[in-house]
Amino acid sequence: MRREMELAMKRPTKRTRWAQVLAFLFSAATAQAAGLESGPVSDDPIWTDKPVRIDRKTQAYERLAVEPIVLPLRLHPSARVTVFDSASFADGGRLYVLTDAVPVDPKRFCRDGDGAVAICGQQARIALRRLVAGKSLTCEEDIRFSGVSFLTCSAGGKDLAETLVATGAASAATPRLAGTQEDAIRRKAGIWIDAECRALKRCPPGRGR
Repeated sequence: MRREMELAMKRPTKRTRWAQVLAFLFSAATAQAAGLESGPVSDDPIWTDKPVRIDRKTQAYERLAVEPIVLPLRLHPSARVTVFDSASFADGGRLYVLTDAVPVDPKRFCRDGDGAVAICGQQARIALRRLVAGKSLTCEEDIRFSGVSFLTCSAGGKDLAETLVATGAASAATPRLAGTQEDAIRRKAGIWIDAECRALKRCPPGRGR
């Protein structure tokens, strides 16, 4: 009697057999939906520890363009840096130009509404010297030629071109600082005391008093 009970316990019931059949059908349907074919499991290894030559011409993988990582350029102009105007300076045998700023001619004189004359060209050049001489600059190189680099620079967290345009020591060379220039013109800051500069929204080359 005990032997018969053990055999009955080991024999699958009707419900168990149906569960096995449904599980098999479900796995087959899932494999078909995934585009796989059921079949015997291959004994071929998935990985190999031997070098395998890959022919790139036979690969149909999509190749994505990788953008180069541009690291910030660190400049440390000395206290004797050569400053040519309010947007360019030379250091270490290379010329650096601020991309977003149009310089003022160092020989430029500006005349206010009362007739008073200011050496605004020299004042603008000195403004850039104060920003770069002996300072640590963090820059991005926008354009590079053989001996010239056009840069976007900041010092102490302040954008150099934006500072110059805001104080009327340069005019905006790009749309990025157009609003800053309009504000400087309204305040008649720096070069914008001159009626001719305001009318043209730039200062022409230097002229005599």
